Amino acid sequence: MGKVHYQAVMAYYWLIRKLRNAGVDPSPRHLRLAADRVGSVSPMPMGTKLERTELEGVPTGQISFRTPNDEGVLMFIHGGGFAFGSVNTHRSAVAHLCKMTGFTGYIPEYRLTPEHPYPIPKEDCVAAYEGMIERHPGRKIILLGDSAGGNLATETVLEIIRKGKKAPDKFILMSPWLDLSPESESAQKNRDEDSLFDKNDLIHYSRMYIGDLNPNSSAISPINADLKGFPETLIQVAENELLYFDSLRFSEALVKAKVDVEMQVEPHLFHSWQLFPDFVPEAKRSLKKVAEFILTRTPVQG
Repeated sequence: MGKVHYQAVMAYYWLIRKLRNAGVDPSPRHLRLAADRVGSVSPMPMGTKLERTELEGVPTGQISFRTPNDEGVLMFIHGGGFAFGSVNTHRSAVAHLCKMTGFTGYIPEYRLTPEHPYPIPKEDCVAAYEGMIERHPGRKIILLGDSAGGNLATETVLEIIRKGKKAPDKFILMSPWLDLSPESESAQKNRDEDSLFDKNDLIHYSRMYIGDLNPNSSAISPINADLKGFPETLIQVAENELLYFDSLRFSEALVKAKVDVEMQVEPHLFHSWQLFPDFVPEAKRSLKKVAEFILTRTPVQG
């Protein structure tokens, strides 16, 4: 990544962490506003359009590029610590994927913590996914998630498999948060690396989401789940970021479950870099790899 781009992002991360260390902790409401403002200046590619719809009652952004490819659709479950994030924060990355693949993309706006704690966000994501497969029968389905959205996406797959419904044909995780335990390996080993969040944030956002529930439950931390039957999976993560070890452990667990998995590791990038394809060259490159993964190999499941 260009030195100026990286320094700008790191300066922003440093400022937020300094404010928190000084006792000035932005509320989820303030973070939502800030994240949406940043997202609003991230352009969508020419030829893509954003429409508002609902999937099983869940407000959802629908993005398409010109005449959509009827072969498949994709759903991106956004991150944000279960407390912020929206169509605005993720529309640019999803729009680029829609242009690269021709698939129509959906971004469900699940209800957020602390107003709506566990299991409400997960239930909204499962409902939206079920609504998408009903709207597009017979099409290839791609499910993606980043950070906390990676947790919700993984839990969605587990629930869909449990229900015996159509699982995604391919599954993509970007720097997923899969272990909500305060003693997780990610929180311990990369806690001071380049990230907007640190160990204290993981504990704070986890508690807002699950309260006093057991963070080691597989219904909350899918790192501990039985992964048999999972679809072919791609994981992208930066080696220096806070949640690197969640990705590493999950990849190893998928291999043990005999799931085809590819892990792409960047040597030095910031968390969720893929959301800035027009500002960070590595982001567009990573999205191209995602598009290649989507368009190759695995046939549509019955």
